[in-house]
Amino acid sequence: MIISTPFIVLDKRPYRENALLLRGVSPDYGRVSFILHGGQSFSKSAPQADIFREVEVEFEDDCSGRELFAAKKIEPVLDFSAIADNQRNYRMAGRIGAFLLDNMPPGDVQPHSYEALRSVLANLAGMDPGHEAWSLIQCSVVLKSAFLYENGMLPEAVSPEQNIFLENLVASGVDNSPLPHCPAEYWEKLNNWLNELIAYHQLKK
Repeated sequence: MIISTPFIVLDKRPYRENALLLRGVSPDYGRVSFILHGGQSFSKSAPQADIFREVEVEFEDDCSGRELFAAKKIEPVLDFSAIADNQRNYRMAGRIGAFLLDNMPPGDVQPHSYEALRSVLANLAGMDPGHEAWSLIQCSVVLKSAFLYENGMLPEAVSPEQNIFLENLVASGVDNSPLPHCPAEYWEKLNNWLNELIAYHQLKK
């Protein structure tokens, strides 16, 4: 069955002869990889097949549950490559991408994590989100919160107010909307708490 899915490229490398291996995430397939045959020849004329690009990939799914597919067609959707203009932003995007490639389950529907990644990359690339741009630590918190929430690893908070804050935080990542208000120093504490959860669930940082 020929289908298509949005896909954010997080890693690109040569693959056999003249092909490219593109690794990244999809809202419909979680962590997924595509072989782009002939990709090394036309990658310069097809820059959408590069990291920190969102594309629409057409491929054949035989429903066998595998993680690697041959891309039949790739169409550009969004280009986040301006992230590379800022070294700190680029390093953060790299860490976020590595976290998802190491921990996102393959073949699983992951819309919250995908949209949070999309929002974080847009902020790191300096695209106008219609609100105050998120700081690096806020980008990290948004992505981790969405991922842990979606995969059932975000526990209930100790108070209703904290639960509402966490729900609004996840929603901000999904919608690329203003973050819930809190003191500036709280973002560091929240990031440390999320890192403790990541360690508890034996995820890779």
